[in-house]
Amino acid sequence: MALTVGLLGAGSMGREHLRALNALGARVLVWSRGGADALAEELGAEPVTSFDELIRAADAIDITTPTPTHLEFGRAALAAGKHVICEKPLGRTVADAEALVAAAEAAGRLLLPAHVVRWFPAYARAKQRVDAGRLGELQRLRFFRGGSYPRSAWFADHEQSGGVAMDLMIHDLDQARWLAGEVVSVTATREMGAVAGHPFETASVTLTHASGAITRADASWGPPDARFTTEFALVGTAGSLSHSSRDGEPGENPYLAQLGDFLAAIETGAPVRVTPDDAVAAVRLATAGLESIATGRPVDPSA
Repeated sequence: MALTVGLLGAGSMGREHLRALNALGARVLVWSRGGADALAEELGAEPVTSFDELIRAADAIDITTPTPTHLEFGRAALAAGKHVICEKPLGRTVADAEALVAAAEAAGRLLLPAHVVRWFPAYARAKQRVDAGRLGELQRLRFFRGGSYPRSAWFADHEQSGGVAMDLMIHDLDQARWLAGEVVSVTATREMGAVAGHPFETASVTLTHASGAITRADASWGPPDARFTTEFALVGTAGSLSHSSRDGEPGENPYLAQLGDFLAAIETGAPVRVTPDDAVAAVRLATAGLESIATGRPVDPSA
């Protein structure tokens, strides 16, 4: 019998998740504070009138709402005995992310952080090659991720979103730790402004890993016509590897793969690719980056 998934949120991520859930054969209920009737009609889901109704009717909850709501919705869903997948970042602060993980542990329910880049084929292949020793010991890692400035106003409020370093770059901070291990120092800079009336924001973060490897990650929100692009380059003692989304991204839809793993984990206990602790660590790295931006000094993310 197909699981019933309660989808929270009717924005761009809600659409991505709904398409994948439909392809997986899940029954999907959808609710958003701003209304979800249009999304439900467009992509084929059942709208409900309240969060409480969603919680009662669903087997699992998929949270794609703005970051500041993750703890509120996630904790309520877990307390009601529901499994949860939650968009990144797991929380706006380390304390929020840790509180959500604690709620999952107390409820004995699955909490899957939606760090979908771990399911992108090029990144998954890179992880396999690194783990197989094909590159030797990693020495330098380089990441870039950028696109147009988000349309929803809450992204521009750093108290809510954390800006580009928290909301967008967190994917690559997670990748850096996944590939090269724990981080002992974070140094970051940020630039914001407007060009021709269009806002922009860029951030650069340097991570020093416990292994001695160095990661440089850059992220940007730019003009409305900026093409969304991701790139990485890895250099090790035995080889190197690089990828750009400009060259295409063949393979399985990563949202489909991610949500398929979520449903499989609920039904069979199958392992998942990212843990709640991984998500907390990513928030910790992004938070250290924001602290470095504010102070102009390197930050120990474990402090």
